[in-house]
Amino acid sequence: MPEGELPRSATEPEIVISEIVRSADSACERIDVTAVLRTVFRQRPQLRTLADVLQARPDLLTSGRPEGPRAIERLVRALREAGAERLVLPRCGDCGRERPLTGLGDGARICSACSNRRLARTNPCVICGSTTLAGRDRAGRPRCRAHPPWGSTDPAEELAKLIAARPFGISPTTAQQAIRQIDPTRPGQLRLLWALEDTPDLLTGRGAEGPPKISALAQALIDRGAQGVVVPSCPFCQRSTDLKERRDGLRCCGPCWRDSKIVTCAACGRSRPIGGRRFDGQPVCGTCRQHDPFNHRPCSVCGALRLRNSRTDDGGVCAACREIPTALCATCGELRPCYFAATNAPKCLPCSAKEREEAVCANCGKHRRVNNRTATGKPLCGNCGNKPKPCGGCGGIFRTSGRTPEGEPLCQTCWARHPAAHRPCTQCACVERLYRHGRCAACARAADLREVLSPPGGLMRPELEPVFQALLTPPPRTVLHWIHKIPARRAVLKALAVENGPVTHEVLDRFAAAPTVEYLRAALVAAGALPARDEQLARLERWLAKTIARVTSAEERRILRNYTNWQPLRRLRRLPAGQLVTHGRAETVRVEIRNVARLLEWLHDGSTTLATCSQDQIDAWLSGGPITRATVRAFLHWTSRRGHSRPLTAPVIGNYFAARIIGKDQRWDLVRRLVHDEQLQVADRAAGLLLLLFAQPVGRISRLTTEHIVDRGDTLTLKLGRVPVEIPAPLDDLIRQLAERRNGRAATVPLREPKWLFHSTYPGQPIDPHTLGRRLKAIGVPPQLARHASLMDIASELPAVVISRLLGFHQSTGDNWTRESQGFGADYATELSRRR
Repeated sequence: MPEGELPRSATEPEIVISEIVRSADSACERIDVTAVLRTVFRQRPQLRTLADVLQARPDLLTSGRPEGPRAIERLVRALREAGAERLVLPRCGDCGRERPLTGLGDGARICSACSNRRLARTNPCVICGSTTLAGRDRAGRPRCRAHPPWGSTDPAEELAKLIAARPFGISPTTAQQAIRQIDPTRPGQLRLLWALEDTPDLLTGRGAEGPPKISALAQALIDRGAQGVVVPSCPFCQRSTDLKERRDGLRCCGPCWRDSKIVTCAACGRSRPIGGRRFDGQPVCGTCRQHDPFNHRPCSVCGALRLRNSRTDDGGVCAACREIPTALCATCGELRPCYFAATNAPKCLPCSAKEREEAVCANCGKHRRVNNRTATGKPLCGNCGNKPKPCGGCGGIFRTSGRTPEGEPLCQTCWARHPAAHRPCTQCACVERLYRHGRCAACARAADLREVLSPPGGLMRPELEPVFQALLTPPPRTVLHWIHKIPARRAVLKALAVENGPVTHEVLDRFAAAPTVEYLRAALVAAGALPARDEQLARLERWLAKTIARVTSAEERRILRNYTNWQPLRRLRRLPAGQLVTHGRAETVRVEIRNVARLLEWLHDGSTTLATCSQDQIDAWLSGGPITRATVRAFLHWTSRRGHSRPLTAPVIGNYFAARIIGKDQRWDLVRRLVHDEQLQVADRAAGLLLLLFAQPVGRISRLTTEHIVDRGDTLTLKLGRVPVEIPAPLDDLIRQLAERRNGRAATVPLREPKWLFHSTYPGQPIDPHTLGRRLKAIGVPPQLARHASLMDIASELPAVVISRLLGFHQSTGDNWTRESQGFGADYATELSRRR
């Protein structure tokens, strides 16, 4: 039934009752009637019934007549304790006293004493007529206390003799102990005796035909060594369990009893167990009952009209706002939100999910956890149970993430934008899509950050306050995703919580998850919690320490360590201020030191040392591998000069740039593609055109900032060298777009606003040249070959001095490329003229 057709007593019973109570007693104006109703009545149907009765008979609150449901008495009693003055408790319909009216007689409510007297008067003893009812005999006739149904015998002794007479191998004394354990009352023992006399096979397999205590009696006898006794199983599913229900005249288990109650749901039309009833009394399944607005109430946290998941002092909360208490999971041992937290066996949410029933999905045939079921009860997995449906917002076929007030399904994107998903945060009052427990993502982020940065059972260390403040800068849902969806980053934060002292670069270096630590490091540096440092150099130093440790000889390790400190590392550490180590420079050192370590290992395998090896051995090692082995030349010259080895050398690796280029036609084809292909990313198009047209290396492109741009509106120039160079269309528009949205994918905004045109995924840092090179290769632009072709073409048209001033190259570099572009003809003519 639609919500608009329901009476107020069904949709707003608390308000209806409050209005009637206050009109009956003005003193109730000072009482919070809604709070009293919430305390006294835990079930909403009770409130609806009470509201209906009071609407028809409001005088029951002040007349004292014993009519209507007992809820009126409970309400009046609670309101009088809260301060009501004119409300009158209903009096017993028989004795007229103010007592709890637990019975019903002749249409009026009566107290328990009058109810017992009526029961005794209507059941006189069949022997003497006394009204002291003690029980009923085997024929169902009443018997008084002077003539009880068991007479002068002890039912337990008679039942024990009957059991001991069977071939169970158990004595009467032991059987009597078992009987008195499961049922110490004589009427209960007598019922067991009559059942065994009527059906002797109750203890050998036909227990489902007897009373419920037969199962307990059979188990107690088996525990005491009885042979041949069988614990009865459910006659419908054959499972051995407690048979507490009755179906078709037999005792059965709970699931089989519920199966017998399957009816056709009045809402969805499926045959399912009854989960509740609508206002018109029609049965509905559990799922439809949850979706029926008739059963929804305002959540005390978020205020939304939903089905209450748990009760609180304020009324109740929905499933989204329910806070699960934190406890130590008895399965995995982690301190997490757990079900059954107040018991001795709390269980966290992941462990509970893993223990869900598994079966073969009826749709896809895969063995997975059961998430839903078909109309006929067959299991469905999570993917098949939530089939994609047409979104009411965009029309696409997606899984439903929410519904409009009219009930139309919405996908995740449309639901996030819909006004129905935006509600005020209970903590900061901002209106947005709430994250959890009635709080927005920002409030949930702060709480979760403090929790993950605090040791178990303790508070967050003061040294972690800069880290906490730094992680409040990225978007809230990004940080929440780190904490709850990326275990590696959560593990880093939990490890920081149990560390001692402030967070430094050295502390972060001890973690093995390098990408996770580097992102966290970049966020802390961008927020000012850590000082900036050259990460390529630090990464190279850690790599060198591991590589040098591979050398077997201690003396050769010392020599190699001294060489790296005084040669390649010294050059990198003495770079001009503001110039960082690039990936290419670091990789050059890695190639050299890697080959040196391999040479020393090869010498050691041949029972030779660096001090005793000869040039022939060096030549043999060089000829047995790739040309990159010649990078040991600098190391051999250094050891020769310092007396660590004999005079040794290696050939120079030549660079023939003219042979390492792409064709002119291929270069201009790439230019045309980057100009016209709008499917490519703006950053990739701009970087590729700067490389193909102006021969800029990826290392220099990655470090371009807005300060290099001079935009006059109609023209745009870029400071690549000492003189700005005018940028042609459409590259100028691409650079303007990069300048306007230069925040890129970086989540954190550093203290100083970033001005990089090509942003990294790391906050406040430019894109890594190696990463930019990989992106260009992915779209078909080989960085080194394309740059050589561009330099070759430019050098053939412009003088070297112009190249140096416009493009930022050294004068000697321009001269070298000018000679390369001219070929060998000019050098050959010069050589001939010198011979003459």
